[in-house]
This record gives sequence, C-alpha cells and structure tokens, in this order.
Amino acid sequence: MAESAIATNLNPGWAPPASLEHARAIARERFKSRLEAGEEIGNCGCDGESAVLGPDDASLGECVVGVRFPDSGRVYYFRPGDKELQIGEWIVVPTGRGQEAARVVIAPHQVRSSLLDGTLSDVVRALDDRDVAQIDANKRRASEAVRLFGQRVRSQKLGLKPIAADFTLDGSSVNLSYSVPDREHSSDNAVLRDLAKQLAVELSCRVELRQVGPRDEARLLGGLGRCGRTLCCSSWLPVFPEISMNMAKNQELPLNPSKVSGVCGRLLCCLSYENDQYRRMKAVMPKLGQSIETPNGTGQVISLQLLKELVTVRLQDATEATFRSDELVLEGHLASAPVETSARVESAEEAVEIVAESSDASTSGDAAGPGRRRRRRRQGR
Repeated sequence: MAESAIATNLNPGWAPPASLEHARAIARERFKSRLEAGEEIGNCGCDGESAVLGPDDASLGECVVGVRFPDSGRVYYFRPGDKELQIGEWIVVPTGRGQEAARVVIAPHQVRSSLLDGTLSDVVRALDDRDVAQIDANKRRASEAVRLFGQRVRSQKLGLKPIAADFTLDGSSVNLSYSVPDREHSSDNAVLRDLAKQLAVELSCRVELRQVGPRDEARLLGGLGRCGRTLCCSSWLPVFPEISMNMAKNQELPLNPSKVSGVCGRLLCCLSYENDQYRRMKAVMPKLGQSIETPNGTGQVISLQLLKELVTVRLQDATEATFRSDELVLEGHLASAPVETSARVESAEEAVEIVAESSDASTSGDAAGPGRRRRRRRQGR
C-alpha cells in the first residue's frame, strides 16, 4: 500500500545528519560562515511558525504534513490545505490504489519545495465514524480473504504461503501477500494470474498478488523479538538497514548465525543501531590482551566496556582494576601526539596496534626492544 502511494518523499539528494555530533558540526560551520559574511546572528525566525525547513535557496515554501500508513514505517508527505491536523490524528489520503487511511506523524510545517520530489497530493479529510466502521469491516474481510486464498493454494498445490490481506478504504481492491518457502517449486506467472482472477470473482473486488521476502513476512505478521519487545520492522523501522556479520563481530557478539538472527531468519536489524559507535570506540580503546600503563602500574587488558569507556586491567600483583579510558597512558600518548598536515594520516586503531607491539617488545626482555620502539615511533610520525 505505502509503496504505491501518490505521495512525496524528501529529495534523495538531501540526507539528514548521521549523528548528533554531525548535526552540531554542520550548525557550527553554518554559524561560522554567517559570522564571516557579516550576517545578523539571531532573530532569524527559525523558531517561529513561519520557519521554512531546507536550504536557503530561492524555492518557495510548501506546507506539508507527514503521514504513515498502517503497514509501513515510511513517512509520506501530503498537502494539508486549510485543515488543522495534530500528531496522532487519522486522516484519509489519495494513493495509487485509491483512498487510504493514514496516521499523522509529523505536524504541518513549511518545507522548501526543492526538497520535495514529485507532486504533492491534498489530504482528503479527517477520518470519521463511517470510515472507522469501514476499516473494521475491511479487517473482517481481510481474514476471510486470507482463509480463502489458503484454500485455493492448497487445493491447487501451488506451494505458496499466504501472509496477509490489505483492503483499500472503500474495499474495491485488495493486496494478497504471500511467500514461497520452496523456490524450486514456485508457480509460474500464468498460474498466479488465473488464481488472481478466481479470487477476484469470489471476493468481488480487484485482487493483486504480491510476493514478499522473509523480512517483509515478519513485518506483516508482527511478533516479539529476542528483547521481548514488538518487532522494530512492524512498529517503527522505516526501511531495512544493510546488515553484515562484521557488525556482530565489532560488538563482540557470538558469530553463530542462530544467535544473531531474528524471527525472520535473517540477521537482526538492531545490529546496525550501535555499530558506528562501537567502531569509533574500538579505534581509540586498547585491545584485549594488550600490555598498558595504568595509574597503578603496568597491566594487561582483560575486559572492555566500550560504551562506558571502561577498561579492566590485571596488574602485575594479580589484582584487577577498572579504569576510564582517559586515565590510561595510551590515551594520553594518542592525544598528545603532534599532527603534521603533510604526513600520512593514520587511524587511531593503527596507532593502538603500534603501541601494543612496542609494549610487547619492551616486556619480552630483549635488549634491542627499546631501540625498536623508538624506531617504530619515528616511522609512525
């Protein structure tokens, strides 16, 4: 439903800040540029109702409202007109399949027209009692449509798995979602077209068959994840992120696929939520097993708490102590190292590896160890 909506997304050429630090950096640069240009600081009206979001170009402002459909986490934009809409209010909007019910998730606000891609459609009306009664009737029809779809699939032995049915608001069209557990025995398009015609006659409406993958199947069916909460994809996640096993490795999770997979059988979407933060912290934190100088003497790293920036070290007297990362000598060396613009920029992770090698050489009892350590430091610069 949401994929076929006649709606307007933000221009893909514009991307929101990747993090809070990125947003603050952009704001600082914008503030600095305005100071250098001699522009007035403050009293810009950005906190008023007439503020227009987007780049400072010549394009006109457009009042839009962001809505979300029940079966999708994406946000679509429509023109509210003279209607006063509040967040959480249900409205009727036009889509490619007809009129659909959607919930307001972004209040009406002004946006530069250059950020909008496509033509905006107007909000039809607010949801009334008749629409609510029609939605309840469509839900009952949806369960009957899924049951009938399953009967026809089993009788013809098509090897399909019915998932869900989605009627339009007026009930003139329905989307029947299905999955194919065994792709080697999937039905051809001619058989599916005949099945759609049969179902259209029995349901007295237009029928569209749509195949979905494992992730979309979990999104449509819903459920609870490993954390005990409602699945992200069925509640708030706009799009499925790109996930790899390296994300689980960065977060020191079990590399067994069954341990890091969701109800859909694919890797957990939440692996991507904190992956960037783990990567940044690993670049400046010592490694497990590394010898390091602490306020209580030399020790070996035995445990890391990356998000809390805590390092547990086993000291030479066999005692264990936990320190903050800024209390360790390693962090001081990295922070105080001179930076030359003409030299090759090395990542913090490479610097940590160099210090680890020099520490091992110094503790091995080799007489040439200190000399090698000095040479490595000179090469690192």
